[in-house]
Amino acid sequence: MKKNMLAGFIILLLICSCKKSAAEEIKVVTAAEMEAHLKYGEIQVVDVQPLDDYKKSHILNAQNIMFDKDFQKNLEKLDKNVPVAIYCTSGKISPEAAKIIQHARCKNIYVLE
Repeated sequence: MKKNMLAGFIILLLICSCKKSAAEEIKVVTAAEMEAHLKYGEIQVVDVQPLDDYKKSHILNAQNIMFDKDFQKNLEKLDKNVPVAIYCTSGKISPEAAKIIQHARCKNIYVLE
């Protein structure tokens, strides 16, 4: 009986540990929180707006990975082990793009509020 309980516990532990290895949840952050991440941590900033808008204005050192038909492919530019901060000027595209980034197995995904 004890062996069965122990085996069940080990299986449950293995299942839970596998789930933690997947991409973490997407966190919505304020401008102040984003600024702190940029100032104190290693982070990749992704701007998903169209190139013309990106050229007009963007966060310093942000990569422009437009949310278009090539978005998934262009995510290969990202280091999956470094947190990703994503934003757009309207606030409508970045949440959808963040879900795709999450499925690409990137960890610590932040969306600018």
